[in-house]
Amino acid sequence: MRSGCSILRNSALLVLLGFLSSSFTPGVFGAERENAPAAIERKLQSVVDELKSKLLIAPAVVVSIVPSNALMMSVEAPEDSKQAFSLTIDASFLETLSDDEIEAAIAHELGHVWIFTHHPFLQTEELANQIAMRAVSRASLERVYAKVWQRGGTKGDLVRFLGAEPAPASAAGLAPDATR
Repeated sequence: MRSGCSILRNSALLVLLGFLSSSFTPGVFGAERENAPAAIERKLQSVVDELKSKLLIAPAVVVSIVPSNALMMSVEAPEDSKQAFSLTIDASFLETLSDDEIEAAIAHELGHVWIFTHHPFLQTEELANQIAMRAVSRASLERVYAKVWQRGGTKGDLVRFLGAEPAPASAAGLAPDATR
């Protein structure tokens, strides 16, 4: 099991992360422009902690940026329930995401944590996204999937991963009352 310590070791990754820390748009990552990989991990950890609170997830989840993750971003359950879940993010994939896409991707991974702690045998992408959409927008998840599929050279089915898009209120016969 991986520990919460960063796996960042090589200088090319340090240069990339130095660039990332100074190039994020204002928002989650724009307030502090520290030029260190550990600073980015701390910022990501604060996003994880905030989303855990919104999604009512109790177990500890430790985030780390890694040089390579074939899944781009993933969460791993601990072998011992007293240990933390490990959320790892591929450094080059992280570079492609905006602040709201980072939040959406992390919310999706936390959806898997929620499922694991409530219904461990029901792990699906759609259910993880349903949990995530309690805290982030469907549109932000759609953009993340577009980037995942572009990076993998594939095309997926958003309905399969996000469920059917909700009908607009007016299409469901719930048009706003003009007399109010």
